[in-house]
This record gives sequence, structure tokens and C-alpha cells, in this order.
Amino acid sequence: MATTERLYMRFSPFHRVVHFMLIVSFFGLVLTGIPLAFQDQDWARWLYALLGGYPTCGYIHRICAGMTFFSAFLHFAYCSFLVLSKGEGAKVLWGPESILLQPMDVKDILSDMKWLLGLGPRPAFDRWIYWEKFEYLSLLWGTMVMALTGFMLWFPTTFSIILPGWVMDMALIAHRYEAILAAAFVFTIHFIHTHLLPEKVPVDEAMFTGRVTEEEFLHERPRHYKRLEEAKLLNRYRVSPNPTLSLLSKIIAVPLLLIGLLLTSLMVSSLLVNLI
Repeated sequence: MATTERLYMRFSPFHRVVHFMLIVSFFGLVLTGIPLAFQDQDWARWLYALLGGYPTCGYIHRICAGMTFFSAFLHFAYCSFLVLSKGEGAKVLWGPESILLQPMDVKDILSDMKWLLGLGPRPAFDRWIYWEKFEYLSLLWGTMVMALTGFMLWFPTTFSIILPGWVMDMALIAHRYEAILAAAFVFTIHFIHTHLLPEKVPVDEAMFTGRVTEEEFLHERPRHYKRLEEAKLLNRYRVSPNPTLSLLSKIIAVPLLLIGLLLTSLMVSSLLVNLI
């Protein structure tokens, strides 16, 4: 169905490609790694066998780990390019265009709490909302932890030469529980406030198509919209609809959402059974 609603570009093709690589690698890591943490459960053994068992799952896991690290490299290379070649270091590190936490985020958090309690109006967010910044920082932290511990577990003999055995045990524990935490967070908190809000169901297409409607823009990030409008830059972000990308986003994202929610329910039920 054709639409006359104005659309604006939120994510560039580069950001969408890197994000898609992260999606593929994350699901590959979770589906081949989480069964090892729940290997006493029938569903985990079935899933591990379905994906090829040992050593196939190990190969898939390492390939996906490499894809994750490559995505991180592309991201930091892009940021470095902005800082060094385009002289946009200030935008990357500070101000409304930065995804790093700023003093304004404290004000936004307090305003959001007041709004949720019915004590004030809904805050007007800018390009990045404070919870998106927290997710970004958690991604950085989680990637560093998983990279360090995963590398140690990938080459245990080499690291055992220079490190005591208890360090390797701690690496295994940290890798396992950080993986469970990351999977649970992405499949619940991230999915809920990104894709499962009533106005977004079945999927928020922005990261797949790169586009948001003017209504979404004004509702979710009015401060960003106003800033671009005042700077007479808004029309630069106007784009045409792309029905093909919109359809593909649903075809790809909806099954992944269902897989993530199912896997979360299996993990939670298994943890509760073990506690009981």
C-alpha cells in the first residue's frame, strides 16, 4: 500500500549492515553456546545436536565470535574516521549526537521517572535516549569480557602456561554467566522496549530499513527533530519508502524474536528447576 507519510533516515546503510552482522553473530553465539551452560536439560542437548553437535557447534561459535569482533572493528574504525578525517570528534564524544552518556541524560532520566509516576510531561528526547546509551555501554563491556574470556578458553593450553588454573576456571564462569546475562537482556529488555511496544509490534523496522515516519520521529525524539528543523537540515534526512526492505525486516526479525523469547523461557524455567 502506498503511503504519503513523510519518512526520515535514522540509520545509514553502514550502521544497518553492522547491526545485521551483530544480529547474525549474536544468535549464532547464543544458539551454540547456551546449550553448553544447560547441558543437563533435554532441550539444550536437542538444540546442540540439531546444530551439528561437537565439533560443528564449536566451529560455528568461533566463526560468529570472529564476526562480532569484525563488527566491533568496523564500528571503531568508523568512529575514528569521523574524528580524524572529518573533524567530528566533538560530536562523537560529546553533545546531542554522541551515544555516550551526557549530563543531559541525568535530567532525562529524572524527567522520565516523573512522567512514569504521573508527576510531569513526557520528556522530549534527542537522537539517543538514555536507555539506548546504557545498552551501548553494556554491549561494549560485554564484548570485552566475552572476548577476553573466550580467547582464554579458545587457547587454554597456551594461557595455562602463564596463568594459574583458578584463573582459567574464573574465565569459564565469567564467560558462561555473561553469556546467559547478555542473552536474557537482549531477548527481554531490548526486545520489549524496541520491538514489542504496542505501536511497534511485530517489529521496529528502523534498524532494518533505516527509516522512521515523521509521527514516530516527533513522538520519540522531538528534541532531535526540532534541532534539525532549526538548523534547516531536516530535508536532508527525507527518504522514500522501501516496501521490499520493510517486508524483509518482518520476514527476518519476527522468527528471530520468537526464537529469542522461546530460548529465554527455556533458560528461566531451567534455572528455576535447578533452584528448586
